[in-house]
Amino acid sequence: MKVTLKDIADDTGYSISTVSRVLNGFDTNPDTKKTILKSARKLNYPIQNFDKGISSDELLNILLIAGIEIGEFYASFFDGLNKAASRQNVRLSFSSLEDHIPKTKDIAEKIEKEDYDGLIINVPRFSTQQYQDLKEALPEDFPVVSNEILDYPIFETVGFDNYGGGQLVGQHFKEQGYSSFGIIYGPSDKNVSRQRAHGFIDYVTYEEDMELSWEFEGDFSFESGIEAFDDFNKLEDPPRAVFAGNDNMCQGFMQQAMVEQLSFPDDIAIVGFDDLPICSRHRPKISSVHTHYEHLGTVSIQKMKTLLGNDNHPGRMLNLVPTTLKVRESS
Repeated sequence: MKVTLKDIADDTGYSISTVSRVLNGFDTNPDTKKTILKSARKLNYPIQNFDKGISSDELLNILLIAGIEIGEFYASFFDGLNKAASRQNVRLSFSSLEDHIPKTKDIAEKIEKEDYDGLIINVPRFSTQQYQDLKEALPEDFPVVSNEILDYPIFETVGFDNYGGGQLVGQHFKEQGYSSFGIIYGPSDKNVSRQRAHGFIDYVTYEEDMELSWEFEGDFSFESGIEAFDDFNKLEDPPRAVFAGNDNMCQGFMQQAMVEQLSFPDDIAIVGFDDLPICSRHRPKISSVHTHYEHLGTVSIQKMKTLLGNDNHPGRMLNLVPTTLKVRESS
């Protein structure tokens, strides 16, 4: 059944003329505007001729949902996005998923009940189907930005250039004169793991005098870094330099190697990924691909404002935030 202005008026309590003014872009009370637009989205009214651009002084209320584990990664992620929000007049509300994954309809109900303007989501434990289910549970034009890069994006996506980061590590190793390499990559079912590994492996494969001689699949945990070293230590001719797909695995590998009296970079050179605070505190200091979380947050919020201001935006674009390499003592 076609939704009319009267349906929105009945839902909000405002007159049809007030609803019409709002949906046609005429100035009105901000609270009135917000209530009517929320109702229009909920009822799937086609807002085609209204430019709901976001002014620089308009406070946005955005929900951030993320998976969370104890450690520096999520602390850095939250800190970066929170700093970005504070600089862009955004109230960022955090909702973490610890031991369970809620039903997508529960997320949709939370958004509706608490009147959020948009959603930023980064839940690596979500499958592509769960992201799709969430999209179907939300109002048709509700703005969502994902920081999780999927093989087939469901929402507007802002993520780091993981492939480019892997290439930077290969280039660095070449410049250092190393010729044999190993890699500890993250879980193969995750796009982020594959992109980091592919960037590095492609660089090594297509460069002369560079050989990839050892691979180990971890799960991004410190413990899998220890397991990786135990496997590495069995090799008769181990590679000279190792790329670890994140800093947790890198640190685990290094600590186990140092127990065996090996040193970095004299015996082994190694580079991690994410450049967590531990990298500059560790001894030796750890080289790592730097991911700037405040920049990620800034781009995510800018994309959110674009979605709010453009009803015809496709909403499934992939936006890559550049990475850089911080070279320290380990390589």
